[in-house]
Amino acid sequence: MFSTEHSRPLLGPDLFFVVVPRRPCYIRAMPSTARRRNRSSPARSSRTGPNLLFAPQAARPWPSLLFLSPFLVFYTAGLIWVRPDLAAGVDLLLRRVLFLAGLAGVLAPAGLVVAVLVAWHLARRDSWRFPLALVPAMVVETALLAVPLLALHGLFQAFAAGPGPLELAVAGPARTDLVAAAMTSIGAGIYEELLFRLVLVGGLVLVAERVFRLARSGAVVAAVLVAAALFAGAHTFQAPGSFTWPTFLFRTAAGVYLAALFATRGFGIAAGVHIGFNLAVKLTLSVP
Repeated sequence: MFSTEHSRPLLGPDLFFVVVPRRPCYIRAMPSTARRRNRSSPARSSRTGPNLLFAPQAARPWPSLLFLSPFLVFYTAGLIWVRPDLAAGVDLLLRRVLFLAGLAGVLAPAGLVVAVLVAWHLARRDSWRFPLALVPAMVVETALLAVPLLALHGLFQAFAAGPGPLELAVAGPARTDLVAAAMTSIGAGIYEELLFRLVLVGGLVLVAERVFRLARSGAVVAAVLVAAALFAGAHTFQAPGSFTWPTFLFRTAAGVYLAALFATRGFGIAAGVHIGFNLAVKLTLSVP
């Protein structure tokens, strides 16, 4: 019987496929009395308590999907019934690509997120069960992990030429409306992480390992750096006239940080941090 807690890292060939561990761990059957003592032991019961913060289960696809579902529903419902003009740029790009595949409509990108995470979960053969308290723990974790990104923002902001705040997305008109700020933050956070981290970083790791025969650590580092540069370059391409080195370098550094979060803490946490940062910038750091 294979141990599944630490045998399958997030990145590499097992991003979408199950890879048998090179050195499987075998678990010996315990006597029934020992199993009963193990169920009632404090070490087991504590796993549902404080240890849920930064828990390994939070990095898995199924908890990530449940964690992001309220954000995804809010954003999609807002596009349909409130502000269809607030669709994120990556959302629109995904719609064009999916249209070529015969999938059209506002719901197509959201369906892609659900399909990818469910397929990833099934391929990894993770358990469907996890503590319900894990979701609020993930909320706390994203808030804590957004602090370094905000600090990074402040560092680069000090060297920026313009008075406005640096943003991960292309700057637009200032929005003080909470609904509009939330929708644009969620759309960019989820779909940019889907494209630049899950698809791009995961795909680059596969190419680096299988084509260029790099070791796992080298493949991950190379994928993170390339994806971060492309992340910054894509935003620059959207508004080439507003290019500044502080903005480009900040987006590159932010791309490295978010890719590292994706590699270590999973898609849900990375997207949550991206959403939280965008929302903080729009609501508290924006200059009207």
